[in-house]
Amino acid sequence: MSAESAAFSHVLDFRWRQGDHSISEPAARLHDLRALQAAIADVVEITVGDARADDLTWTQISDALGISTQAAVARYGRHGDLR
Repeated sequence: MSAESAAFSHVLDFRWRQGDHSISEPAARLHDLRALQAAIADVVEITVGDARADDLTWTQISDALGISTQAAVARYGRHGDLR
């Protein structure tokens, strides 16, 4: 099983609003996905900070995230950590 298929399986298993009869199942699923998206964004930001503290370069971080180095610095290079 690839990392992507394992992650996909976890996403499908996440249930927060599903079963809430006040909204449709597709709407509940969208709420669930938004909650996951926000949590992942927070964890990525924390992990990038940890990576910088461990002296990973912006190139290494951007490669791991699948984005350009410039995008990584623009998105996560807060508080003057542009080295």
